[in-house]
Amino acid sequence: MKVLNVCLVLLVTLLFACPVVAQQDAKPMTYEQFKEQKDLQTDKGFYTIYRLNDKYYLEIPAEGMGKEVLITTQVAHGMAAFVSDASGVIRFSEGRNNTLQVVRNRLTDVSADSTDVCMIMALKKSGLVPIDYTFPIVARGEDGKSAIIELTNELNNPGSGLFNVSSYAWLSHPDPSRSWVDGWRMIDKGVVFSVTRGQSDYQSNPQTQEGRDIASRYILEMVIQQLPERRMNLKVSHPAYGFETIGVTEYDSKEYVARKKEYIQKWNLTAAVKEMKKQKRGMVIEPERQICVYIDPVTPDPFVVCIKNAVNQWGKAFEAAGWKNVFRFSSDKEDASLSYRTILFRWGSAYNGIYSSVIENPVTGEILCARVNVMDVAADELLGMYFLQCGLLDGRIRKDLHSLAVRQDVLTAQVAAAFAEVLKMKPNKAGYTVFTPADIRSEKWLNRYGITASITSGVTFNYLAQPGDGVSVKNLFPRVSAYDYDAIRYAYGNSDALPSMRGAFYTPEDKLDPYAQDGFLSNDILNASIQGVESVKKIYPQLNGWINRLPEDQNTWKNVSDFAVRAQSLFQTYLTQMVKLVGGRSVRPIIKGVNETLVTYVPREQQVGALNYLESAIFSEFPEWVRVKELEQSGVFDTEQMMVGLAQALLKHFMNKGVMESLVAGERRLEEKAFTAKELFAYIDRVIFENFDSSKAVSTYKQGIQACFVSDFARFMAENNISFGLSNEANGVYHAYFVELARKVKDLSERHTDVSTRSNYQVMLLRMKREYFEKQ
Repeated sequence: MKVLNVCLVLLVTLLFACPVVAQQDAKPMTYEQFKEQKDLQTDKGFYTIYRLNDKYYLEIPAEGMGKEVLITTQVAHGMAAFVSDASGVIRFSEGRNNTLQVVRNRLTDVSADSTDVCMIMALKKSGLVPIDYTFPIVARGEDGKSAIIELTNELNNPGSGLFNVSSYAWLSHPDPSRSWVDGWRMIDKGVVFSVTRGQSDYQSNPQTQEGRDIASRYILEMVIQQLPERRMNLKVSHPAYGFETIGVTEYDSKEYVARKKEYIQKWNLTAAVKEMKKQKRGMVIEPERQICVYIDPVTPDPFVVCIKNAVNQWGKAFEAAGWKNVFRFSSDKEDASLSYRTILFRWGSAYNGIYSSVIENPVTGEILCARVNVMDVAADELLGMYFLQCGLLDGRIRKDLHSLAVRQDVLTAQVAAAFAEVLKMKPNKAGYTVFTPADIRSEKWLNRYGITASITSGVTFNYLAQPGDGVSVKNLFPRVSAYDYDAIRYAYGNSDALPSMRGAFYTPEDKLDPYAQDGFLSNDILNASIQGVESVKKIYPQLNGWINRLPEDQNTWKNVSDFAVRAQSLFQTYLTQMVKLVGGRSVRPIIKGVNETLVTYVPREQQVGALNYLESAIFSEFPEWVRVKELEQSGVFDTEQMMVGLAQALLKHFMNKGVMESLVAGERRLEEKAFTAKELFAYIDRVIFENFDSSKAVSTYKQGIQACFVSDFARFMAENNISFGLSNEANGVYHAYFVELARKVKDLSERHTDVSTRSNYQVMLLRMKREYFEKQ
């Protein structure tokens, strides 16, 4: 019996084991065997496609093995701007046990001296390239060398593989009964599959606790396309120009040292050798293959013009760099796929801005293709700001808040800014603070450069231009300018020169740098902000009259009150720009090939000037000019409380350890030329606390500012655990002032002669205890 049991166990084991071994060692069908299958459909191309009922097969030719292949997946139809994050570059190669291996492109160490074979081999043997997944080879091709694999699961399964879309919830679990493969079409050295996916998702209302199933349906396009073998010439990253980069570790085979180098990401513009020689002689040439800019046919005609005008601005920058006709426009369905050297402009699914997805080769840095989703809704969001900032100069917006011509101008600027992302250019936040106020008000200057040195950091309007300056409407909007031209020339031309305009270097956003912020205009922020405030004051009393002259559907009390509030918000924007000068500093690279930076501090006189203006504008007394009957009559807005809140927001700038560190460091370096922390606290004592005069009554408006400041300051001290004795010098400064402030508040809470003011100090003392002292 024991022998029988052992035999049975062995038999069962063999029965389970044999199929596995057979599967591993199974040889692919021959081409003849594969072709003999009934109902097999064949579509020959670089990648031949086979369909057998509901199964789909792809033939990888021998010349496609080991080569770079572009894989993309996008929502082609449906309310989504989704592009799969699995899109990228892969390689097919034959593996063990009759399998086809798939490897994604990854950065690897390289030899700086490619002639040293020993170094090259050493680098290759120093690591193994990971295999991402494998496909069983179903059959061999007609030549006996190509491999046929089944793609059915890849096309139907969203959770993994070549066309992974699991990161998008509305595609992650399709209903098989509502999902199918629509078909395919051939493209240059590739194929595009079209797949319909539908599913339902339960959504509940958190307030009512009721829910329902939401049905969705999308058509996906999946591209497999072999890339050209011609390599792109790498361009070393330079601190003067902001591009996204790839980092490469290069081993010097002569000195046997490793150096990390950054190369910029860019499109690959190539031409015949003879043409490239012409470019070196200063002639403008055309690329062998243009970049196709596909514009969705459903895009309304007025906005097709916007997209073309925006792209053509960049086309001129490329022409200045030595390349003409870089882009070609198309609305043909044959160009609608996310394939090599294609930029798709899709209309729709862009309600909160312009969205872009860019796919690049992580090894070479070459930008392969991109998609941009755009709608005129993005422009609509800025029309109200334009009405207030440029209404004095542009009568179109005063006649119609939704003026089509204005919307076109706004969207053109927005698309030009978004196109910088397609070029992998980083936002140059200092672009708007290069030109002087006089430049920005000069038609001659504006015709040549526009209002900013760079469009890459978004859209700001020309709020400095005034009636009488003779500035045309076209020069109220930003456009591709000097820095952008220089950056394109560096990346795609034959120039390694520094920016042509002094100060037009790349600068990332820096919260402590007033010259690297969104929305700031000109290199004289103080005077520009004052000009902005004065323009708001000029427009504010005219709002009711302007809106009365608008079309009937726009001539409403709600618009009057809404724009009054927007004007106050604009007032806050300009004051915020001023307060950023206090404790401000700039960090700029020293452009001499050395990895060093230069720190400069905002001059003392500008910081003092900003504080003096803030004192008269908001801190000392309520700005009476903001009172309008439309807000008062609405019963919704408490204008005085709104201004207290504005003052509170501005004063919070001084509760920033970075600001205090900047003031301390500036005093250490500049000595008597610096604006100091001591002067700032003296300003707060005088302007906010009336020098703690025990006999001077304080207005209710000022009392509100005092109470908010004390409460915020105490909370700031507690949250940042600031106490005396910490090594940070700024902490010591804050602690010393806070302790002295608490002493003075306690003193006046007991002996101030005005009852109302004394009561307010008592409230402040309670807040300091609750927010700080009781927490220590």
